[in-house]
Amino acid sequence: MKSTYENDEALTSVWYEYQKGVMYNRTKNIYTNTEKNYNFYYGHQWEGAKLGDIQPLVFNIIKPIVKYKLGVIYQNHYEIVFNPNLYSTYEEGQLLNQICKVLNRHVAKVWEIQQMDKKIREGAKDSCINDEGIVHLYFDDEATVETIDKNNICYGNENNPDIQSQPYIIISYRQPIEEVREKARKEGLSEEQIKLILPDSETTEQAGYKGITDEVNPMCLVLLKYYKKNGKVFYTRATRVVEIEKDVPTNMNLYPIAHMNWEEKKGSARGIGAVNIIIPNQIEINKIDARRALAVKIGAFQKLVYNKDLVNNPNALTTVGGAISIKGGATVEDVRKAIGYIYPSSMSSDAGNLSAEMKANTRELEGAGDTATGNVDPTEASGKAILAVQQANQQPLSEQVENYKTFVEDIARIVYDMWKAYEVDGMPVLYEEKDSEGNIIEQPGLIEYEVLNKLELKIKVDITPKSPYDRYAQEQSLENLFMSDKITFDEYVEALPEGSVMPKNVLEKIIQTRKENQKKLTQMQIEADRINSAMNQAMTMQQQNSNGVEDIAMQGENINTNAINMIGGNQNEMSQM
Repeated sequence: MKSTYENDEALTSVWYEYQKGVMYNRTKNIYTNTEKNYNFYYGHQWEGAKLGDIQPLVFNIIKPIVKYKLGVIYQNHYEIVFNPNLYSTYEEGQLLNQICKVLNRHVAKVWEIQQMDKKIREGAKDSCINDEGIVHLYFDDEATVETIDKNNICYGNENNPDIQSQPYIIISYRQPIEEVREKARKEGLSEEQIKLILPDSETTEQAGYKGITDEVNPMCLVLLKYYKKNGKVFYTRATRVVEIEKDVPTNMNLYPIAHMNWEEKKGSARGIGAVNIIIPNQIEINKIDARRALAVKIGAFQKLVYNKDLVNNPNALTTVGGAISIKGGATVEDVRKAIGYIYPSSMSSDAGNLSAEMKANTRELEGAGDTATGNVDPTEASGKAILAVQQANQQPLSEQVENYKTFVEDIARIVYDMWKAYEVDGMPVLYEEKDSEGNIIEQPGLIEYEVLNKLELKIKVDITPKSPYDRYAQEQSLENLFMSDKITFDEYVEALPEGSVMPKNVLEKIIQTRKENQKKLTQMQIEADRINSAMNQAMTMQQQNSNGVEDIAMQGENINTNAINMIGGNQNEMSQM
C-alpha cells in the first residue's frame, strides 16, 4: 500500500488495529474473493484470461441461481411488533399494550422513511454473493441504516460470528478530504492537527477497488471503531495519524451493527455464500462453450478452394453475380477443376452434452433447477403438483430464511436501543385518537425518556410475517374463530393486525358508530321511561284529584239533603204549632 505519510511512529492506535485486520483478511483472500464473486455474478467472467483466438462467451448460471435463492428469501416479509412481556396488574398491562401500539406505528413509519427493507435486502444479497451482508445504524434525528461492504469491516475476533460479543469492530470509509477536515474543525481540533489529514491511496482493500483508483476529489481513509466499556458502547473516529473523535459514549448497550451470514462456517465470523463454491463449474462451462464455438467457426462451414494461377480476379469468387477472369488459355472446364469446396466435418456431441449436463447438475445441486424455479411444461404436470415440488425444493433454504429473520430482529433491537440512548428529551410519536364523528386521527405526543428506558424489561420484540399470504392466513384464522362464536365481533376487530387486508379502521368506525347509536337508544329509552313515569304519576294524581271531587260532591249532596231534611222538619213543626 502506498502512503503520503512517512513517519509511522505517529500512527493512531486504531490504524494499528485496522492493519492487523487487513493482514488477516488478506490471508483469507477476502479482498480477491470479493472481486471474483461479484465479477462472476455480474458476468465479467473472463477477466485476466489469455484467450488468443477464443471468443469470451459467457453462459451465466450464477446470476439465476442467486436470484432464485434471494427470491425465496424475499418472499418472507417481516414487520416489527412490540408486545407486552411482563406486568403485575391489569392496568399496567393495558398501559403497556397502548404504548406498544404507539411504538409499532412509529417503527413502521421509521422503517418506511429510512427504506429499511431495501437496505436489509441489499445486505441479504451481499451475504448470498459474498458470504456476509452487513448493515450499520447511526442516529441522525432518527435511526438511519447503511449497508457496509464485507471488505470495509474488521472484527476484533474473526472466529466468532456473534457481533455483540466482539471486543471491537472497525469500519473503514473513503471520504473527501474537505469533509473530514470540516468534521475535525467541528470537533475542535487545531489547524496543525487538521493539516495532518492528507490524501492517501488506500484503495486496494475497498470493494470494487479497480473502479475507484482514479478518484475525482482527494480522499482519505477514515476509521470508525466501536468498542464496549462496562457494557456500554463507545466509539473513536480516526485517520492514519489524527484522532478526530476519541472515546465518545453512545449510551447504547448494543453495537449498532448487524450482519447476516448466508451459511455459518465453523471458526469464521464471515460465513460462506452461494457463489464462490460454484465458480469452478462456471469457468469450465464457459471454456467448453467457447471451444465449441471456435470449433464450429473453424470446421462447421464449407470453405472455398481455388487455383490462383488460373484466376485473375479471385475476389469475384465470393461476389454475387461477379464475372471470373481466366488467365492464359485456360478453359471453363479447367476452371471447374481448379475451383472447389471443402465440406464441413462433423463434431462430436460429447462437448455439448457435457456443457448442458454441467449446467443442469450445477443448478440442481444448488436447489435452483427447473422444477424448483417452476420452469416445467404445465401440460405435463398439474398446478398443485408444480407448487408442491417448488415448496419441497425451497426447504433447503430454511436455514437462510431463519438467518434472514434473525437479521431483521437484530436490527429492530438496535433501533429500540438507539431510541433509549438518544431520545433523552423524549421520543416524539403520534397517538391515535377518535374525533367526535368516530374518525381516527393522529395527534403528536411524547414518550418520556424515563418511560422509554423502563420499558426494556417489560416489552419484547417480535418479528411477524407480513406477506399477503401470511396476513390472509392470520385473518382467515381469526375469521374462523369469529364464525364459530369463539370470539365476539369486537374481539375479532381488536385482534386484526395493523395494516390487515380487512379494513380494520373501517370496522373500528362501524363498532364506534354502533356504540354511539346504542348509547343514543339507551338515552332515548331512559328519557322515554322518565316521560312514562311522569305521565303515570300525573295520571295517578289526576285520578286522586278526581276521587276528591267526587267525595266533595257527595259530601255536598249529603249536606244539602240534611239541610232539606232539616228545613222540612222545621216546617212540619211550625204547621203543627
